[in-house]
Amino acid sequence: MATRNESQLQQNDGAEEDATTISRRAHQTISYPAFYARFGKQVEGNMYDKYDNPEGIINMGQAVNRLMEEEVLARLNKGDALTMTARYQYYFCSFGILELRQAVASLLTRHHKPYKAINPDNLIVMNGVTACLDALSHTFCDPDDVVITPTPVYGRIFTDFQDRSRASVVPLVALQEENFELQPQDMEKLILKIKSEGQSVRACVILHPNNPLGCVSSTSYLRSIMEICAQHEIHVIVDEIYAFSIYDKETEFNSVLRMESVPDPLRTHVLWGFSKDFSIPGFRLGVIHSTNPLVLSCLKTVSHYHSSPQLIQHAAATIINDKEWCDSFYIPTSQKRLAEAYHKARQRLEAMGVVVKKSVAGLFLWANMQAFLQPCNADNENALFTALLNGGVIISPGQMLHCSNPGWFRIVFAVTNEELEIGLSRIEAVLCKWKRSVKTNSS
Repeated sequence: MATRNESQLQQNDGAEEDATTISRRAHQTISYPAFYARFGKQVEGNMYDKYDNPEGIINMGQAVNRLMEEEVLARLNKGDALTMTARYQYYFCSFGILELRQAVASLLTRHHKPYKAINPDNLIVMNGVTACLDALSHTFCDPDDVVITPTPVYGRIFTDFQDRSRASVVPLVALQEENFELQPQDMEKLILKIKSEGQSVRACVILHPNNPLGCVSSTSYLRSIMEICAQHEIHVIVDEIYAFSIYDKETEFNSVLRMESVPDPLRTHVLWGFSKDFSIPGFRLGVIHSTNPLVLSCLKTVSHYHSSPQLIQHAAATIINDKEWCDSFYIPTSQKRLAEAYHKARQRLEAMGVVVKKSVAGLFLWANMQAFLQPCNADNENALFTALLNGGVIISPGQMLHCSNPGWFRIVFAVTNEELEIGLSRIEAVLCKWKRSVKTNSS
């Protein structure tokens, strides 16, 4: 991970740094470890382009779905989505315009089939799921309160809860030796341990589908976790941002919203957003579903700092209200393309000697490259990441995702077919060199 100095703010034009110009809180923010901060300029200034920069870096680290890029762009460019009118020049409801909240409620109701139709009044719209997590941290946690999340996990879960609200995120560690699977009693033991140390556990964050594992939790597992949290009066936050990116035909997504009853309705909150499933991360649109009046009241107030432009909200509502395009074309086509890209990437990687964990959802796969590391440790994992970056492709090392077993990497396959082929070829070229190096060192 990045050290404190590596992620500190750069000095401007050689001016001397004066620590007193910003608050202690600001110093905490800029010193928070940010893995990709070390490589931002190297990557952003040298991205692959077929014509202008064919030797540039293939980005297989950022979880973006580019498989439906042209189709989404064409739909948004129809006159009903992004046409500017006087209506969009003025102030509006900061926690989401009614048009979008009704559209999202309809989308989730018709696809997740909840026992009761989603009420738009229970939805809060913010500028991305990251903003939603930050707002929930503000709502639930005082400084040093504990939030539990299973790991490996999307790295920003730690940042979003710790950075501004100063909560403490404690990992519930899932290990390779147990196929990265956890039992409900593991959660119970961790909660009791934390409470015995005098700390307050305020929330548990579950990624469903999981990032980076690409798996979907069973309803029984989710209910067991929720029952344990209910016993200890802990909020359960279920992030379902990949809910419409299930690419395995035999897997049915069991949204928490579908549960006829939950152990503690007032402490159960579901997140979703447009960034992953609808290929528009630039729109910055995330949604919180909650039935807790106090939580909703606080979120509505906090939303003044997290609102998205009204025109963008209207455009998003337009495409998901178009049921023929959204339900009959976009979602099934996206899932089909994700499946094709996943199988292609998995077959290529396995042919290289990489062990790939089976996944059913998301934009990425979870790859074990331990056979190429000798010894297999965090330093060599980072060295392989750097070698791949220098070889023209960026992926996410397990340490960035708080994986306790070195040698795992998350590889995003939802890139264009051309970039997938080139990116995998560059990975293969680097691994071939590493394989020869391992043989030489061991002989």
